[in-house]
Amino acid sequence: MNIATASKERSKINLRKIRAYGYYGVGKVLRSLGRDDERVIRCIFYYPAVKDIATLADLVNRVSWYLPQSAFSQAKVSIPVDAELLGTSLESLVPPPSQYNYIGRHENIHLVDHKANLSQADAIMLWDKRSMFDPHVLWHLAKVTVVDPLYYNDVSSSLSEKLCFHSLESQQKKQFSQLSKSNYQTLLNEVATCKRGYVFGTGPSLEQATEFDYDGGFRVVCNTVVKNKLLLGHIKPQLLVFVDLAFFFGPSRYSAEFRQMMMETVRKFQCYIMVPDHSVPLLLAYYPELESKIIGIQLPGILDMSVREIIWMLIRRPKRIFTSSLPLPNKIPGHGEEYNFPTPDKLYVRASANSSNVMTIAMLPVASSVCEEIYIIGADGRKPDENYVWTYSSSSQLGDLMQTIFDTHPSLIRDSVYTDYYKEHCEFFENLLRYGESLGKRYYSLTPSYIPALAKRPAPPEKIGRNK
Repeated sequence: MNIATASKERSKINLRKIRAYGYYGVGKVLRSLGRDDERVIRCIFYYPAVKDIATLADLVNRVSWYLPQSAFSQAKVSIPVDAELLGTSLESLVPPPSQYNYIGRHENIHLVDHKANLSQADAIMLWDKRSMFDPHVLWHLAKVTVVDPLYYNDVSSSLSEKLCFHSLESQQKKQFSQLSKSNYQTLLNEVATCKRGYVFGTGPSLEQATEFDYDGGFRVVCNTVVKNKLLLGHIKPQLLVFVDLAFFFGPSRYSAEFRQMMMETVRKFQCYIMVPDHSVPLLLAYYPELESKIIGIQLPGILDMSVREIIWMLIRRPKRIFTSSLPLPNKIPGHGEEYNFPTPDKLYVRASANSSNVMTIAMLPVASSVCEEIYIIGADGRKPDENYVWTYSSSSQLGDLMQTIFDTHPSLIRDSVYTDYYKEHCEFFENLLRYGESLGKRYYSLTPSYIPALAKRPAPPEKIGRNK
């Protein structure tokens, strides 16, 4: 059975959620008490000891991708193994077939004896959740991060992806932030005269996109639209947005293929890319030519909140703990706005409590920061009889590689309840558009949609520019 369409067991999902966020919360409190929550990670230990070659290959490949040896990060990684694996050559390892091979000559990764002292670590990455309550782990709980792919939802991919960022000095983080602000300002200067914005989803109605004329507009595409070369040639995108950490920032073959297409798109159209701010150093380590094109935007997430903010959110919205929706804050910590159309000085957005969809989380806010009229294409929504989140345009999806996502990040799909996600998505969509309209913005859907906010905002004929 395909894990993406398998029936969901809500009680088990809820238990996994409570355990995941409870365990994380205790560690967060301990780090806060020790005043080391913002510590620079230089020495990383994985735990427990690896006992077989297949597990070692999987783990080393993930580490090799998420923590590349670069000028940005000087972190060292120690992986404890049983005695018979100590002499293993890392280059001889073969990762699982679902992953692209990132294993090479990494001087920052070392195999060590299974009796290694965890007290030397700045961070302990728990790759097997069955060891969460080992005495050695609990003694160092303030340093522990669970990265088991079978843990809960996207926690593993989220925390693993941020490893490179957390290994940087504070001054380096500030430099990446300034780079993003500078690139964003350059983009805004280039599209300043655009009165119309066009944002493109990846739903089936995207196939109709070539029927319309986008000349003179600010054109924003997302995700695997980069696969559709014919459509890209027609759109000529100025901004490509992708924020999903498991799908686009992981070691799966799906992610690797996407990143190759992403680079081809940037080179051909000289477009900018917008990604989560903590993803900037990771991408630049692999693709330094993106330096003048990458924009990191701050996104809210419960794993980035302070202890006080987590407790306050749980007091105000306690039912979130016992539902299958993923609790996220409504505001960026430290910022008071409920919504924000980003500027270089305020380069952040608000997410909904459950639906971190690229359209609402970034594409529409950015388009709204520039244009008075915003047209939406390919945001079809979810049919009543869907058993996955929704249907995608076949010409703009890497369908043949989708299973590699499920195999690499199995808990992400296992713990996602799409009815909850979609309900929150529709509610946030409507509230976001209303906020924009209160500022004088106007929103229209060029293609049919099941999303109520778009179904009641069709583009009138006189607003539609069709190809001759």
